[in-house]
Amino acid sequence: MLSVTMVGVLGIQLGVHTPLPAARRAPLLRMQIPGTNEPTTVAEASTIEGMGMATGPTFRRAEFWSNETATLVDVVNVIGRFELYSDFNVRTDFTELTKQEEREEDERQGYTYKRYQMAQRMGCVERVALIQNAPNLPFTNARLAASIGLTCEDFNAMPVTKAMCNVVYDALTESRSTLIPYTVLDQRRAKLVSEDGAFDELAFRLGLYKSRFVVVVAWFLFGKGNFVWILVAAQFLHDLRPDVVPTPKDMGLFKIGTFI
Repeated sequence: MLSVTMVGVLGIQLGVHTPLPAARRAPLLRMQIPGTNEPTTVAEASTIEGMGMATGPTFRRAEFWSNETATLVDVVNVIGRFELYSDFNVRTDFTELTKQEEREEDERQGYTYKRYQMAQRMGCVERVALIQNAPNLPFTNARLAASIGLTCEDFNAMPVTKAMCNVVYDALTESRSTLIPYTVLDQRRAKLVSEDGAFDELAFRLGLYKSRFVVVVAWFLFGKGNFVWILVAAQFLHDLRPDVVPTPKDMGLFKIGTFI
């Protein structure tokens, strides 16, 4: 049951192929497996449209419920701004939390100085560091830009958003973790660019799908998805003793599930 359901969820994330107009295919035509086809932000879509080019396939976050997405151009825009962990692992902007806020486990914890110190001691880069620093880093990889028909100047004129960084980091972490050891990040970043300097879309997708698989498994075992097991157990007991145990529907479990 779990494997079938997860395959279904992962399959939804593959999206559908929407062909690009012939006049706008050029260098992006070699990318064969698109994801979904929604733009990331209005501002960014306007910038790229103004340049008269296609954005290529769109990638979703590993957390499939998130509405954050990034196009192929977005992904390259982030990857071309760093090569090693040392290009962005140091940050100086921190969030101060109250005692109450510190007890609440949410995204804000990652922005604190305490979390930064912990990452430095562990020899790891942070997701937050990429989000904060990538927009201020110059795009310098000319071969990578040329591989999709653009230049460094083109990319430096484009914005870098939090959504773009999150999608790229999901592919790099290959898990739910917000921390990646220095050497691991350098190795995975290197794999995203082929020997001829072009963006390796397949390697990027593999990293993203590994992260998504881990997220889906965790969702079913520890998150809202674990309610499925209650329904399965209830149905099993009903099938075993229908004279004693009512169906999940009769017990009102489906109504409960909508509020979890």
